[in-house]
Amino acid sequence: MSQESSSEKGPDEERRHDGQQEGGHQGEEGKLKDAPLWVWSIAFLGLAMVVGSIGFMLYEAMAGERSPPDVVVHVDLILPTRNGHLVKFRAVNEGGSTAEGVTVEGELMNGPNSIETSNTTLEYVPSHSMREGGLYFTLDPKEYELRVRAKGYEKP
Repeated sequence: MSQESSSEKGPDEERRHDGQQEGGHQGEEGKLKDAPLWVWSIAFLGLAMVVGSIGFMLYEAMAGERSPPDVVVHVDLILPTRNGHLVKFRAVNEGGSTAEGVTVEGELMNGPNSIETSNTTLEYVPSHSMREGGLYFTLDPKEYELRVRAKGYEKP
């Protein structure tokens, strides 16, 4: 009877038995070999993104620019308001380090005399970036010499 049962095995059972004899891992290897090309493409893209991110972070940590903040202030626009005038500006950090708590001062000059000053603080100006702000004056800045500059910062 045992001879009959072994000879009555179906083709599926014989294939399973033969595959196990050849190493037992044929099913897993077959799945990897039969994976569509798009699956391999996505896996490769993910690997490239992870390796690239790690490489960039290592590069920035080792060779990143470490020059001090260099904040330059540019006047964009002068607008009249109900209580005076608004001077809109851009503060550009051209340095290699972040500046925190950047104090920007605007001063109206009449020859050597300072007529009016206005100050504001920009909380955070990262390296190689730009922030916008405004200064309020009671007098018209167009009638005087306007000086706008960064006065100081804190190290984050």
